[in-house]
Amino acid sequence: MDVLFLVISAVTAGCEGWKDIEIYGHSKLNWLRQFRPFNAGIPTRHSIARIFRVVDTDSQVLSLFSWVNEHRQKSAKPVIAFDGKMLRGTSQHLPENLHLVSAFDCESGLTLLQKQVDGKSNEIPAVRALLDILDITDTVVTLDALHCQKETLKRLTQRQADYVVQVKGNQQKLYTVINQCFSQAGEPGASVCSSHSQGHGREEVRQVSLLDASQLPQDILPHWPGVKRIVAVERERSQGQKTSYSTHYYLTSLDHADSIAKAIRQHWLTENQQHWVLDVVFKEDECQIQEPISAQNMALFRRVVRNMVKQHSKSKDSIRGKCVRASFDDNFRAELLFG
Repeated sequence: MDVLFLVISAVTAGCEGWKDIEIYGHSKLNWLRQFRPFNAGIPTRHSIARIFRVVDTDSQVLSLFSWVNEHRQKSAKPVIAFDGKMLRGTSQHLPENLHLVSAFDCESGLTLLQKQVDGKSNEIPAVRALLDILDITDTVVTLDALHCQKETLKRLTQRQADYVVQVKGNQQKLYTVINQCFSQAGEPGASVCSSHSQGHGREEVRQVSLLDASQLPQDILPHWPGVKRIVAVERERSQGQKTSYSTHYYLTSLDHADSIAKAIRQHWLTENQQHWVLDVVFKEDECQIQEPISAQNMALFRRVVRNMVKQHSKSKDSIRGKCVRASFDDNFRAELLFG
């Protein structure tokens, strides 16, 4: 427990690797002993790394996320986005890239759980494993096109969860049929809602069109569990003198255009609110920890710390601002860790 507390408090203060954590521990030993005995003092960086190479990662993931998310405020029907992220710095030293899949609560902005992707597999079994662990009843689960799989949607409907899943070329027949349905229907045949956003020199107009799933051919429809609507999202994005157009298709078990459009928008929060913060604030992509289990554990600590800082409501600073303050202010660091 001493070493676990050392690492979490060090990451909160901006430490990025085992050497940073050792230096931090020696500098803050008196403060650390206010909360843990540290009878043996601060372990060397090699000892810290060795400890986390033998830790049961799955049990640590469950216990840490259960602890840090204990006070998460649940909305009436939260949107949970599943998405993968490669640990780029670590992957440079490995024969296969190291990927993690996480479940992200878009309403609270918190990571609910993470799992390493088996190097000989892909994200599909990892996401299904997370679905089996999480309480997803009465939630909206959003997934990218890789997870447009009949078995995955079957599991979601069995767990009484709604879903919005993108459709791409990995389901070529389904993609082609949906494209044909919207081409034949035209705007008068589709329910439509539009939205507009502007910022950072970019302007985007989105149009969400819906068709009843009954328009899918009868040799296709029964094979996709729970589907009620097929969705087309048309985006017109302008930046300076350049304008681009794109169309994306989705399957969903939801009925209403506003709910569907909200879920699709919120899915991208996992990129903006989680991945960007991990890379820019916590320097995840720059981390050079080479041993896979240690790298996975360090990624876990970053997400746990991010969740703690995100839930801190006594200061209006950004996550980065709070972490900078925690690196200097012992009392504020204790406030982030213990509330």
